[in-house]
Order: sequence, then structure tokens, then C-alpha cells
Amino acid sequence: MYQDPKRVRTNKATVYLDEYEDAIITALANYLGVSKAEVMRQMMMKEAQETLGLDPVASVSTMPARDS
Repeated sequence: MYQDPKRVRTNKATVYLDEYEDAIITALANYLGVSKAEVMRQMMMKEAQETLGLDPVASVSTMPARDS
């Protein structure tokens, strides 16, 4: 079913947010039209890649490719 079984999202990380932080994430998710989990995943991965000095273009994207 999956080309790479390691890409299946089975690992869980819990993050506790206060009401203000949750409101910001919810607003951004609504604006982008995606789930809060996707917003937080993308933000986390971007920060991790920048911190580690990785090239985000060379990394495998979790967002599906758009057909032009």
C-alpha cells in the first residue's frame, strides 16, 4: 500500500497548548484549510530542519505534490 512503510504515521507526540496558543494554531489551520495536526507537523519539521542545518528542499515533503 505504501511505497515506504516508514512513512506511515504511527508515532504520537502530545503537546499541551494554552488557550492563546491553541487559538493561533486553529486560526492558521482554518486559514490554510488543513488540520491542526498538519499545521503543527509542518511547523515542527521546518524548525527542526533549520536548527539542524538541513536543506528542506532535499527532504521528503509530507505535503502531496500538486499537479500543474
